[in-house]
Amino acid sequence: MALPPQSGADVPPYQVLRDEIVGGALPPGAPLLETALAARLGVGRAPVREAIQRLEWDGLVVRGSRSPEVRTLTATEVVEIYQARIALESEAAASAAAHRSALDLARLRHVHDEAGRSEDPDEIRALHGRWHEVLRRACHNRTITDVLDRLALQLALYDSADMSRNPNLDSSDDEHAEILDAIAEGDQDRARTLLRTHLERTRDVRIAALVREETTAG
Repeated sequence: MALPPQSGADVPPYQVLRDEIVGGALPPGAPLLETALAARLGVGRAPVREAIQRLEWDGLVVRGSRSPEVRTLTATEVVEIYQARIALESEAAASAAAHRSALDLARLRHVHDEAGRSEDPDEIRALHGRWHEVLRRACHNRTITDVLDRLALQLALYDSADMSRNPNLDSSDDEHAEILDAIAEGDQDRARTLLRTHLERTRDVRIAALVREETTAG
């Protein structure tokens, strides 16, 4: 798909390319050619090269046979990423329960309420992701937050429309509400357990969607 020229004056190349990858404008396997990207973004090759290096560190880009390209995850890799995310984010939920502040709780409730009011599946999916981002920051552990942000970016490669419409995801709002209650009550064990159960379910939904896509492509 041809992408329109963009000015690099307002948004850094890294952010533009990251958003295009996560949003699907640059799909898995798409080549990232420095010269073409520099021309489209209206910048020199050096900032594009730096952006690609950062995207490699994020796990969104790999070195292909001819050029860097958007990473294509296998079902096994998705499971491995989820294994790490579940272990860390369940602890983040427990930490959030231990270190919660009024501001943390207000932010979590705000995003949760926004998702509950929306009727747009894509917007709801984005708000669910935002809720987890707010939760990661509420744990007040910068190291855990940074690692989880990177894992969430990689999984966002497969936030397909098929997933956003999957009926199994309809229960996410209720699960978020339960987790939020546990955090507000300072119940670390319950927050940890509920978050783990929630992510294990969404992992299974994501894997099922990925397998369907692989089967259709084959």
